[in-house]
Amino acid sequence: MKEQKHIKSMFDKIVARYDFLNHFLSFGQDIFWRKKMAEEAVLNQNEIILDLATGTADSAIALIKKGAKVIGVDISFEMLKTGVLKIKNQITNSALFYPINASGYQIPLRDNSVDAVTCAFGIRNMYETKKVLMEIYRVIKKNGRVVVLEFSLPKNVLQKPYLFYLKKIIPFIASVFSVKSAYEYLGTSIEAFYKPHDFTNLLIDCGFKSIKAIPLSFGCVYLYIGIK
Repeated sequence: MKEQKHIKSMFDKIVARYDFLNHFLSFGQDIFWRKKMAEEAVLNQNEIILDLATGTADSAIALIKKGAKVIGVDISFEMLKTGVLKIKNQITNSALFYPINASGYQIPLRDNSVDAVTCAFGIRNMYETKKVLMEIYRVIKKNGRVVVLEFSLPKNVLQKPYLFYLKKIIPFIASVFSVKSAYEYLGTSIEAFYKPHDFTNLLIDCGFKSIKAIPLSFGCVYLYIGIK
């Protein structure tokens, strides 16, 4: 798929400053968001969790610290390579992380093979969202969980200043440290992504039940949880 090549190329290029900018541009909130996702995803020790769009493994590390074994899937080999090195530096037993360079459209796992699937800030980059969610549904065991962390636009008075921050401030800062166009894409993709109500309905359409949509940071981020 054409857009997959574009996304892969973009993330390969920004990997060097990716973690620094994640923490800096979110004012450190991304650490809290991922920790919250891990708390919702890991219910028992030694569960097998697929972390889709695992990137540089920040989410995987949060999941492992909660007691999970993590399969990290990402389309960007450079991101994945950085994540593997980070795991080796921060996790005593690096065997708890199994990296796979693959697409969310074709997850190389058997049906009903994982206890949960997590995806932090990656689902909006997979334009055929329903196709990805059906793949996620396929690999989760019965009564397993999907936990998606994704940006949103707040409906309150913060929306206009937030959009200004996304579209003007972030690209300017990124131009100093990284690739400006990648962070211009960030704002555009957030604005174009499903609204919380619509994404909740999409999860239901894909077969998930007991959906929860939890706003974080005044609605700038949402945590979506569904059961198979």
